[in-house]
Amino acid sequence: MLRLGAAAGAISIAGCLGSLRESEPELYTTPAAAEFEAVVDAAWLKDSLEGVELLDVRDEDEFTNGHVAGASRLPDTDLMRDHYEETEDGYKAAPEVIAAIAADAGITTEDDVVVYGSGSNLWETYAIYTLRAIGHDGMVALLDGGFPVWAAAGGDIEAGTSEPEPDTGEYEPELETDVLATREYVADQVHEDGANVPLVDNRSPEEYWGIEKDGPVDRHGHITGAINVEFTQNLVEDDDGSRLRTPAELERLWLEEADLDPDEETISYCSTAVRGSVGWFVMEQLGWETVRNYEGSWHDWGTLTEGDGYYYTSGEGTGDVIDVFD
Repeated sequence: MLRLGAAAGAISIAGCLGSLRESEPELYTTPAAAEFEAVVDAAWLKDSLEGVELLDVRDEDEFTNGHVAGASRLPDTDLMRDHYEETEDGYKAAPEVIAAIAADAGITTEDDVVVYGSGSNLWETYAIYTLRAIGHDGMVALLDGGFPVWAAAGGDIEAGTSEPEPDTGEYEPELETDVLATREYVADQVHEDGANVPLVDNRSPEEYWGIEKDGPVDRHGHITGAINVEFTQNLVEDDDGSRLRTPAELERLWLEEADLDPDEETISYCSTAVRGSVGWFVMEQLGWETVRNYEGSWHDWGTLTEGDGYYYTSGEGTGDVIDVFD
């Protein structure tokens, strides 16, 4: 198994392996994989398949019909519902849930992992965020474009279900608090007139303004001081699914138009931290030293009150909506 030390070098040349293969269609290689440390493409994966563990976040029928050979499935229900719980103090991560799934798949904390789905989207980045949050030591990378690009590249595919092998190993989680934000952590940064650190709301502008109701909560709008960068701004859609935009486009979105500073700690959020994980992931790839994803997000904050210091803003036209790519 390829470990982190060797993987770091391998990942750094992932894009070079792809970009030098001019005979291969562009679909198999991506600009994001050429520059970003935790993004790989189908060309790189074909060369590195024996050295990584694979996690498929698609639904069960898609997985059964065909998946990358050797992959295990990571159900989104386990990611969303079971890995954290709601307490009186907000949402608390329960890392042992995902650790048990990883152990059943034969994954240890040192293994290098590639996550893929139907493209580059929500559950893929949320799986990466979740593994990082429970202290995964090995590489955790995104297959840009997901299963469609692997199939188009003629990669090895197998059908059927993957049954976890009993007692395949142990996975000892250790919560990494520098990648997640709790309710109280966010509240400490927010005041009536704004926030002490940049906050990025990854929902739609309508949800951000509170025009479209977001979940069964009493309040609708955004955390005071947050800007809006809808998660779809990071992705480009084509007939083969979604992929990350080019690094140049993402730099324009985050560094120029949103005017954010990678040296400044930033908090990402959405409704439930799933869409927020897209912003979290992209900011990490762009070089942020510290970026956190707010567990619970608006489905937590929207249940609270301003009287207790949980400030929010609502109304069309409020805040700052960054809309670069239609």
